[in-house]
Amino acid sequence: MDLLMQNRECLDLGKYVKGLRLTCREGRCWLTQAGDSRDIILDPGDEFAAITNGRLIITAVAPSRLTLSERATKSPGQRTRFMHRLIPGPSPGVS
Repeated sequence: MDLLMQNRECLDLGKYVKGLRLTCREGRCWLTQAGDSRDIILDPGDEFAAITNGRLIITAVAPSRLTLSERATKSPGQRTRFMHRLIPGPSPGVS
């Protein structure tokens, strides 16, 4: 899923983000995650993978395009739960 963000726009991805991967395609974004003292800046081509849960906030420092995906997990249903929360409605493989 691609996210298009305007300059200074913020997006709260929630706190259950373990396994989430963000890839910056255009622009520049600042990420901050609860429990992680680092400030993470993503420029085009950079990736961030959430290895723990903790509220994840994205702030666009410039107009940006990010790709949001999930790492493969053991259960196909688990792979789609996070995306299902972002996009309401039926999702293949999720009951």
